[in-house]
Amino acid sequence: MITEKEIARINELYHKSKEGGGLTAEEKDEQAKLRRAYIDSVKANLGVYLKDIKNASEDTSASGDVKERVQKAMEKTDAELAGEDKSAANSGNPEISSHLHI
Repeated sequence: MITEKEIARINELYHKSKEGGGLTAEEKDEQAKLRRAYIDSVKANLGVYLKDIKNASEDTSASGDVKERVQKAMEKTDAELAGEDKSAANSGNPEISSHLHI
């Protein structure tokens, strides 16, 4: 997962590249690595979101309110992701959920 600090650095490098001085070779390399990490983070979050939608749509029970069904779907997604690859889903920390909770 990418941090706010890394996003700020991406923006800083972008603005520097647009100014007259440009970027050094090291800064270009750093920019490329940070951008790749950002794209990978977005893809991972999208994948989790799509799994939540799939799990929610599979829950055809009419009982319970929407929040309960969404919570169940998110829990099912977390369980699926834990089975697939714990380190990728939780970044090595089992207390961090793989997605935002409403």
